[in-house]
Amino acid sequence: MSTSTPIMSGHHYDNVTTINCVYSISGNYGVLPRFLYYVTLVAAIFGRSREWLIIGALVSALTYAGTAAIHMMTLVRSRTGVFDLDILAVWAVLSTGALGYIGMMHWSSTLRSSRARVVMLLWGALVGVGLIFGRALLFDTPVDAGERACWSNGNGTGTGRLLLTQILQLQGSDFDCTYKCFGITKPLRQTSEIVAVPSQVLHGKYTSLSYILVGPIQFAAYAALSVDSASEHTPSVLCTRLVMKYLLRDVPGKQAGELTKVVYKASMESWYGGYFVFLGYIRRIRWCWVKFRWASMLLPWLVLSFAIDVLCLPLMVANIVLNELALLSGGYPVNEANMAIGQWGPVVSSLLVVFAACVNKGLEWWEERKARRKESKESGRDEGEVAMEEVSVVAGKGADRDGDEDGQVWGVVKPKMVHVQTLEDMEDLRRPK
Repeated sequence: MSTSTPIMSGHHYDNVTTINCVYSISGNYGVLPRFLYYVTLVAAIFGRSREWLIIGALVSALTYAGTAAIHMMTLVRSRTGVFDLDILAVWAVLSTGALGYIGMMHWSSTLRSSRARVVMLLWGALVGVGLIFGRALLFDTPVDAGERACWSNGNGTGTGRLLLTQILQLQGSDFDCTYKCFGITKPLRQTSEIVAVPSQVLHGKYTSLSYILVGPIQFAAYAALSVDSASEHTPSVLCTRLVMKYLLRDVPGKQAGELTKVVYKASMESWYGGYFVFLGYIRRIRWCWVKFRWASMLLPWLVLSFAIDVLCLPLMVANIVLNELALLSGGYPVNEANMAIGQWGPVVSSLLVVFAACVNKGLEWWEERKARRKESKESGRDEGEVAMEEVSVVAGKGADRDGDEDGQVWGVVKPKMVHVQTLEDMEDLRRPK
């Protein structure tokens, strides 16, 4: 195992009484790969007009988050026994991806109207499923109570003692105790990767910070799972149908059809026009107990979808900041230090891809400029000549077999170059012969 955070072995602790066993954060979810993912995701949202430069960033962000979503599904039983800290890092990746998905699908008309829309819908569904698994792991599965801390023998006075944090420390004779969790095995992990950390590390501020945005993130997960949510600043098709069926059911059939057209036109004419039309009609309906029950579900849905659509980008930034503050200040062990090749290697690879794209675009611009200069040079050499038109007449569609024409003709325009008198020709005329 490579260098890790200061929570690892070799450090002194004075007040640790219980520990929990964890798997360190994998190198794939280290600080630099996460930062690269955030940058590529933001670039894919705001730089969508420069397709030649952004396509690589979009592919990088989609594949990174998609792999993280599949990884989250494999971690479904990795909270008990030995807690896998990858759950926290993957949650940060997927929650940011879900909010970014709304930004890309709702704010990019180019993406919605292209064939890549199907790929984005599938990616959003994958991220949404991963978030559902992550929410169950983070908030519904309790963390183990922990085990009693094991200390080295020391000199009997309590000073200079070391806390047992890794299995490798048991190779010496300094420890007379061990942990039961050191014998637990999990898929996709090795026993040597288990690290013992103080229990307060897992019961710290990460969970409390995550609770702040869990509501918007879960709604973003729903939006990612819903095929009909990829609309432009307007209520989803499912929400529209439910409102029309249960809240506005007193409206006659013909008027209901007209109301649907009004909502559609309002959403097309102005941003969020469909929301305001819906709320305006709902205020004037005749209430009853059944409608009140449906309104208690549909109105929060409308309001929350409107808020997520408006605030998806600020929420994404807030989610990144809160998650990174919790991950960086939580004292969580990681498998790789920032100077390891697994951390800065992907960043360098991405920069090389950007450099290659810029070089390719520069060569394309140079070839276009060279072609324009060649065309202008050729046109400048023939400035004294003007093209005339000569039409080759071809028999029309109504021509008979004998070759008679019906009066309608078409033809191919061929350029014919003729000489135009210039001042130099006039000088030739003045000269005595």
